[in-house]
Parts: sequence; C-alpha cells; structure tokens
Amino acid sequence: MIDKLIEGKLITLLVGSVFRLVEILVRTIHLSVRGLRLVVQETLTSRLDRRISVLGKRWVAGRASVDPASIVIIERDGEYTGDPKYIAEEILRRDTGSQITWVLRDQSVGPFPREFRFVRYGTAAFYRAVAAASVVVHDGRALTDSGAVRRPDQHWLRVGTGGLTVPEDGTDAAQRVGSHPRNDVLVDTSAETVTTVRKKVLDRLGIADSGQRFLLYAPTRRATRAPGGLSGIDLRSVRAALSARFGGSWEILVRTHARHRAESGPLVAGLPAYCRDASPYPDLQELLVLADAGMSDGDDWIFDYLLTRRPAFVFAAGPGHPVDGLEASPLPVITSQQRLLSAIATFDEEAHVDTSGQVLARLGNADDGRASARVVDQIQEWMSG
Repeated sequence: MIDKLIEGKLITLLVGSVFRLVEILVRTIHLSVRGLRLVVQETLTSRLDRRISVLGKRWVAGRASVDPASIVIIERDGEYTGDPKYIAEEILRRDTGSQITWVLRDQSVGPFPREFRFVRYGTAAFYRAVAAASVVVHDGRALTDSGAVRRPDQHWLRVGTGGLTVPEDGTDAAQRVGSHPRNDVLVDTSAETVTTVRKKVLDRLGIADSGQRFLLYAPTRRATRAPGGLSGIDLRSVRAALSARFGGSWEILVRTHARHRAESGPLVAGLPAYCRDASPYPDLQELLVLADAGMSDGDDWIFDYLLTRRPAFVFAAGPGHPVDGLEASPLPVITSQQRLLSAIATFDEEAHVDTSGQVLARLGNADDGRASARVVDQIQEWMSG
C-alpha cells in the first residue's frame, strides 16, 4: 500500500477496488438470473409450449383449405434420397401438374429439383404446408414426432415400412409396392442408367474417371466410433486382394454413418489417397449403383445391395463390433482381417448369386423396378378422387 502511495496510485487503487467489487456483484447476479432463466425455460416453459402448441397445430389443420395439387414429401434427414426421392422423381416424370413441397432439415444440402418448393421442418410454414396438402408422403418418424394433425380429406402415406406403403387414413391398410421405391434404380441394370449415375456421383465427389473399380465401405455408427475408427482395417491389403481376385485398379469409397457426416473429413484424412470420402453424397442408392463391391458391418443397406448380385461382405471385428447381433444375419459374418482377405480371394460368384437370391427371398423381397410407379399410381388415384 505504501508503494502505491509513493507511486501516486493509492486513491485510484482504492476507488478501482470499490468498482471491481460492484462489478463482481453485478456479474454474480447476472449469472444467477441467467441460470435461473435457463432452468425455468428448460423445465417449465418449454414443456408448456410443447403442450399448448397442439392447440396451434389443430387450429392450423382446422382452418386450412386443402390444395388438390399439393404434395408434401418428408425424408427423415431432409436430404434428397431414399424412398421419398424416387417417388418424387416419378411424380416429376409424369408431369401431372402437382406441386411438391420438400421438407428441409438443418443439415440438408441438396441439390434439389428446381420444381420443388421448400419449408423447414418444425416451423409454422411446415405445419401450414402439411395442413394444406392433398397427400403427405414420409418415411421414418418425423411426421409423427412433429405432432401435425391430419385432416379427414387428406391422405398420409408412410413408405419404407418393411417393404410396404401404409396409408394412415383408416383405409385398407398396407399394400406391397415391390418392396422399396429406392431400389428401382438398383433393379435397372441398363447401361444408360449405370453410365449416368457413375458420371453424376464421380463429378459430385470430384473423382476423375479412369475406369477404376470401387469398393463401398459404409459402416454403422458403431464401427465409425470404434477404437481405431476407420483406420482399423488394413485397407491396402483389402485393395490388393480385390485387384488380385477381380482385376482392375480399385479405390475405396468410405461413407461414414449419417450422424458422423460432419466428422467424415478428419476420419478419412488419415487414410491412403485411394480412399475417397463419399460421406457428403446424400443418395446411398446411387453409391450402390456405382460400387463394384460393398462392405459393411451389418447395416441394412447391404441387403439392398444384394439386388445387384455384386460381391458383398459383412465385416465385423474388434471391440467396437459386437458380433452377437449380427449372427442372425443371412450373410456370413467375417470377424477378422485375415478372414476378410480370404473371403475376397476365394469369392465364388455363382454361390454368391444363389445366396443373394435366398436372402432376398427370406426377406420377402419383391423388387421389380416399378415400386415408385405403383406408389404414384395410388397417389394420383387419391388426388383425382
């Protein structure tokens, strides 16, 4: 203190200390009030808002006028992919004069057809669009979870439910539509479709086409987050084994689980240059068309891929890949790196085609390339009624 007196700073120090005490007191009060506000909002007001929002949703549904030309399509992640995409493509092909409104999510990236209108999931515009739609097509639980209210003069159609399209209006429940609309493109083996899709995918991913072949490795969330991550596989040996067995130069398309799409860059960055990050590409089915072989750890897409009859491997090894849930899989589960290399080296195409047919039959598959057409036939029947 005497030093401050000598230096001519004593009064300034004392006055400043008083103001700092006031600042600390104000900050403490501010943080306390903010914390209290957050607690009240999280535990009380937000819950009340969710409950009373039902009244607003009912009000919108009750006052809306249904537009006979309006179709709202909801894909679970908001991306232009899956069964909803291929139904939308069929509607656009027929040029029926219908207006498609696509529901976006925060992570939606497109590109989308220019004919679409857009609303964002959970907004007031979303509920108004749903209330005014003649038909609402959706997959997953997004529409159910939203709490939107169906009008008696609307048709809601849930797709992708065990190969069934399910009307939710109390009419004769489900009809089989050839399994899944998304698989129409896999059944279409025409050179035009294969060439068009290959160019589209490679252009989007920035990969020069040198006639190379591709292995699609698309693991589940479990494998993505396993110790060692995607680098836990000896991809160089896998690539060499593919070339030795099937010929050609191979590259590996790595598609991380959707929940880790934002992390895909760092996850793939440490892999060799012939490993390409396909995670940003929204349409898995088009990647399946491009792929000359597929590998996962039991994700359902591998069963769609069997429609191509191309080599498919279920590889689940290491502490991040519990095998218990996979042993019921109709496909053999490979549990070590050495067994994977052996499975590639001894791959029997005729046996695989036979196994694929048996698996698809066991799953009740009825894909014939016209699932989208039958769904849209039903939609047009409703909209013209």
